[in-house]
Amino acid sequence: MTLLLVRHATHLPALDGMIAGMFAAARGATLVTLTSGGAGHGRFDCMQHVLAHGELAPNGLIWAERASGHPVPPPVDRGAVVRLPGTVVVPLNPALPAHEEAERRLLATAARAGRPVELFVVSVVDDVYILRAATDESVVGRWRLDTYGRPVAADAVTWGAEALRVLMVGPEDHQREVYPATIAALGDAAEAQGVRLDLRFIDPREEPNWERLLGEVDGLVLPGGSDMEQVRGQIDAARAAIRRDLPTVGLCLGMQTMATAVAQEICGLNDVNLTEADPEAQTKSFVRLHDEHDRPLHRLGLQSCRLTPGSRLAALAGGDSLDVLCNHRFVLDPALEPRLVEAGLVVCARQAGNDHADAVEVPALRFFMAMQGHPELSSRPGAPHPLLAGFLAAIRGA
Repeated sequence: MTLLLVRHATHLPALDGMIAGMFAAARGATLVTLTSGGAGHGRFDCMQHVLAHGELAPNGLIWAERASGHPVPPPVDRGAVVRLPGTVVVPLNPALPAHEEAERRLLATAARAGRPVELFVVSVVDDVYILRAATDESVVGRWRLDTYGRPVAADAVTWGAEALRVLMVGPEDHQREVYPATIAALGDAAEAQGVRLDLRFIDPREEPNWERLLGEVDGLVLPGGSDMEQVRGQIDAARAAIRRDLPTVGLCLGMQTMATAVAQEICGLNDVNLTEADPEAQTKSFVRLHDEHDRPLHRLGLQSCRLTPGSRLAALAGGDSLDVLCNHRFVLDPALEPRLVEAGLVVCARQAGNDHADAVEVPALRFFMAMQGHPELSSRPGAPHPLLAGFLAAIRGA
């Protein structure tokens, strides 16, 4: 069968591999990436997409998983590519120096193996991504990005509905151009409930007036990330949300800042902070994760968590366990948990096999819930993640 190589030059991690993934899903082909590719964009967090087997990959590969409904396999070398059965799509990004050499070697390897190769090229015209065959320039696909940054058919109809004002704590260019999963997952949840979102963004490093900003929106999203300069702003936003009883959802880092906000705002422990953000903090809310041999552990890939019976998250998920894609090295300090529980926080999910917290909620508030993993990566059109669906439902009072 044939190798289909898709050239798309882009410096935006959110788009790296996007069209190749959509093309592979439309053809019913297997999408594979090369071990020599990825990263090198010079942008913050450019490889934060979590593969199920436990590896980080270019963020644009999320679109292949969303379109096909299957996880992207681990990257392979050029020799393994030509031995794969069936039709195989390989994304190539000429903007990355490593890919130029990788393409040359892959073509040579395929020729020696007698594997047919077809080349396709992506161009952008009036914000429409057009995929053409390199041989005759015939158009084989046309996509554009919708309001939530998701690739859709270029002629797809945009519809209107009730608008919910949602504030995301983080720079808009990062959320749209680098790590698009959170916005896309919110879009899935909005569509499923027949609403649209008026998404607003704020860089927490600008020390905004949280009371004023939160008074102008219906809900708050605290996303993930590894930029510790955003931690203080996220905590301050979560504290203001507690005071206003504003529906709030947290993802990965967002869970860490929300739990820390509970410790500060409700428990009165103003010396509490994340170990990663403030190693000198007198009280640590999140500490380094270790394995059973006391070695530092990176929890990466698809992991299972146990849902706490009677919790709101268990009701939303409709079961007693939930799989979530993870990428973290820190956990809620067990020594602090009793104080948080006394203040009204509930650990609504724990890691399978141990008691480390995987999700928290405050039942006394309208909606104040967060997960340590990345549920946004498991959302799909028509199948939003229950955490984000519950968040929008709470805003609507449903």
